[in-house]
Amino acid sequence: MAALLMAPFMIQAQGVELTGFGGYVFGSTLQASGGDVHFLGNAQYGGMLSIPVSRVVDVDLIYNRIDTKADVNVYGMYNSYMYDEVPLSINYMHVGFTKNFRVKPVVSPFVSLNLGACMFYPKEDSSKDFTYQEAWFFSMGLDAGAKVYFSKRVGLRLQAQMLVPVQGAGFSMFVGSGGGGTGVSVYSTMVQFGFTGGLIFRMGKVQE
Repeated sequence: MAALLMAPFMIQAQGVELTGFGGYVFGSTLQASGGDVHFLGNAQYGGMLSIPVSRVVDVDLIYNRIDTKADVNVYGMYNSYMYDEVPLSINYMHVGFTKNFRVKPVVSPFVSLNLGACMFYPKEDSSKDFTYQEAWFFSMGLDAGAKVYFSKRVGLRLQAQMLVPVQGAGFSMFVGSGGGGTGVSVYSTMVQFGFTGGLIFRMGKVQE
């Protein structure tokens, strides 16, 4: 929230990049107790605001939406089987960092890591056998690609991406005669791979 409130002032002071993008994400499967949910491959779109904190590092605010359908497969008692198809949107809201490698003035390969929240939002409330409601997950993203600038103000961003909704997380702490320690663990049975491309618009003072 603080970053959003400060964004208008930072845009005036630095070469902020505003990128609208679109692309495709491949199908993926979410394993669940007693069944699974398969998400079909489909188009994706969104936008991002990149605020430079140095010549080669940006802070990113990202929204990414995927409109798709989910095949729900549930195995019940006595080997009973139920199936349904539900339209839904998958919404990623992330904050992250991008490391730019400026090999040429007009070409900048990059890698980025981002974290945030993911919301699965069904477009139908229920069907004959199922009732649906939105679900929230902690999520992570990893991107790699390149920026190509046509001028000081306009460029193209091409990237491959990996999005991971985290289904579980754990934290442990112990104290004993041998000392203390902590541990953190996360797990997910779903990874979404995709590609996007989009136009970059630079605002404010552009760093050379």
